[in-house]
Amino acid sequence: MTITSTAVRVGTDAAAWTENNLDELRGILADTGVLRLQGLGESVAQFDAITTAVTGSEPLEYQGGATPRTRLDRNVYSSTDFPSEYAIDLHSEMAYAPTWPLHLAFCCVQPSETGGATPLAPTRDIAERLPGRLADKLAAHGIRYRRAFSSMLGIDWRSAYGVENVDELTEEVSARGETLEIVDDTVSTWWTLPAFQTVDGEQSWFNQMVAFNVRTLPPGVRDDLLLVVGEEGIPKNTLFGDGTPFDDGDVAAVRDAVDAVSLAIPWNEGDLTIVDNRRFAHGRQPFTGSRQVRVCMTGEGTWR
Repeated sequence: MTITSTAVRVGTDAAAWTENNLDELRGILADTGVLRLQGLGESVAQFDAITTAVTGSEPLEYQGGATPRTRLDRNVYSSTDFPSEYAIDLHSEMAYAPTWPLHLAFCCVQPSETGGATPLAPTRDIAERLPGRLADKLAAHGIRYRRAFSSMLGIDWRSAYGVENVDELTEEVSARGETLEIVDDTVSTWWTLPAFQTVDGEQSWFNQMVAFNVRTLPPGVRDDLLLVVGEEGIPKNTLFGDGTPFDDGDVAAVRDAVDAVSLAIPWNEGDLTIVDNRRFAHGRQPFTGSRQVRVCMTGEGTWR
C-alpha cells in the first residue's frame, strides 16, 4: 500500500466540483485510503460538508478523547493542541476508545512558516516491520491504556468521561469495560485492547502504544511529572496487556517501523486530506509560526 504524493485540484466552486466528481473521489479514497484535495479557497469553511459528501457520514462529536482540542464550529475541531516545538508520534485516532472514527479530514486554513507536515504511514506495513518478539507479545497480551486524573494535571475526569459525579463515572467506566481506582484526589482508569486489527484480510497496526506512552513526552516534562506525581500519576501511559511496562527498545522499534514507511504530507492554504483511520496512522511534525489545521471525523468503528 502506498501513499500518493500528488493531490487533486478542485474547481472554483469546491462544493459543486466535489458533487460532480463524487464517484471518482470516493473511488480514490476506497482504493488508496487517502484522498488529497487542493485549492478549496473560501470553501475551507465547508470542508466538513465536503467530507460528509465523500465519506457518506456526518462529522462526529469528539467525545472521550485523551488529547486537548478546541471546538471551532459544529463538530469541527482544532488539530491536537500540543506545543509546536514537539512532534506528535504517529497513531490511530482514538484507538484507545471503545469506538473510533473511520475517517479523518484535515483542512489547512493557514500553513506554518516551517515544518508542520502531517506524516502518514500504512498500518499494514508498520505491522509487517515490527520485530517478531514484540509483535508476538503484543498479539498475545494487547495494550493496557492507563489514565490518571488529578487536580494538578491534564483533562478533568468529568470532561473526559462526560459525567458529573463519581456515581456516573463508575457507571460509565463499567459500561466501557474499564477498571476504576480512586485514591485521595487521584482518579485512575485502565483497560486493555488489541494492538492489531484485521483490515482487508491483513493484520494492521491500530493503537496508540507510542503516542499514549510516557516515554514520548519531552524528557524535561517527563522528569518533572515523575517527580511530582510518580509513575502511577502520569496522565496517560501504556503497558503490555499483562501490566509489564514497555521499555525504550520497544518504543524505538515501533518508531523505526513507522519511520521506514511514512510519508510527510505538507500543507498549503486550502488543502484537504481525508484519511482512512484503519489503514493509515498519522502524526505531526514540529513547526514554527501560526499553523491552523482543522479536523473533523466521520463514520464510527468499534472493537465490539
